[in-house]
Amino acid sequence: MINRELPIVFRLDGTDYPFHSDFREWIRFESLVNNSDVPEIVKGTLMRNLVFAGKPPANDLAADSFIAWFYNGGHEIRKSSDGEEYLESRRVYDFEYDFDYIYAAFMELYRTDLVDIPYLHWWKFRALFKGLHDCRMTDIMGYRGAEITDDMPKSRQAFLMDMQELYELPISLAEQRRKEEIQRFLNG
Repeated sequence: MINRELPIVFRLDGTDYPFHSDFREWIRFESLVNNSDVPEIVKGTLMRNLVFAGKPPANDLAADSFIAWFYNGGHEIRKSSDGEEYLESRRVYDFEYDFDYIYAAFMELYRTDLVDIPYLHWWKFRALFKGLHDCRMTDIMGYRGAEITDDMPKSRQAFLMDMQELYELPISLAEQRRKEEIQRFLNG
């Protein structure tokens, strides 16, 4: 972000496409991306309509590439050694579900009121979110992301399991159905 303007317009083939750059829209965007109850066949159109302030570019591939780049803070999406997009294996936060903790952390650490602030660019918000430390939100993310191993003391294993259960993120209706189907299958 240093020494460059933060983007608010996507230029394609000489045409400017204004888009929403405020963190609130990108929280909604991330919620849409992570919502497995929304059919994949319509998700792309919904995402483009959410991001662009007016009519989205007709070139879906270019628009989607730009959206991924912007969402990722102006960085290319990381790829694994086999060329697949790198995705975190375990979600440790949900902006909407955890908003109370995130709000409190921003107030405590940055004296920034996320409700009353009229505008905060997504990239600035991402940087501040990544910089959270020594607060309840980072504790919760640590619990959610902790790997419980056999070589840990039993008391630590029990503590982490309790915390992971206490702070478990809600699952989608589709995921609930999948779990129920697996359980029915296992039960015979």
